[in-house]
Amino acid sequence: MENDGKMSVERSLEIISNAIELGRRDVERNAGTPMIMWGVLTCITGGIVCLLWRLTGTAVWNMLWFAMCVVGWVIQVLMNRRERNESRPSSYVWKLVGWTWTVFGILAVAVAVIGMLSSDASVYGTHLPITAVTILLLTFASAVTAYVMKDKTYGVLIGGNVIWMNFALLYPGPYEALCVAVSAVTQLVIPGIKLNLQSRKDN
Repeated sequence: MENDGKMSVERSLEIISNAIELGRRDVERNAGTPMIMWGVLTCITGGIVCLLWRLTGTAVWNMLWFAMCVVGWVIQVLMNRRERNESRPSSYVWKLVGWTWTVFGILAVAVAVIGMLSSDASVYGTHLPITAVTILLLTFASAVTAYVMKDKTYGVLIGGNVIWMNFALLYPGPYEALCVAVSAVTQLVIPGIKLNLQSRKDN
């Protein structure tokens, strides 16, 4: 009976370990392309916003970030529809990563809206630093993904984003958009490419 109990515990740990590994592979196989897509969109938008802001001297071009969100979500919906025709991952780990990025998207839009409202000095005592907060939120979402993937290199890239967050706080203006763009490269594009390459290698 004692041996049966011991084997039962060992078998349970093996099942849990296999489930976690399956979830990690789901993330590896399915998260790379969306990360690259959002990262490239963010880089392009950041570059355009920075250029137009510098040329015109007005921050109104930051409205392009909302347009980017709409374009990104349309592409994401189309990608999800295609996935429904194939095998869609359903592991807990995959759902955890998916919900993490969904919450990030919702909070990032909320921060942008609140940041715009806080520019009214008659109502708010201080202006919300939208760029720095957005990079911080992106860092949290990336940290969850890096932890799930057990990727130390990704962790180092995430840590480096403190530089861009600090730069956005010290030098508000057109170059804030470039800070977001560079942050997207290190936290979305590079890790996404790495995930796709690893997935191909494993398959």
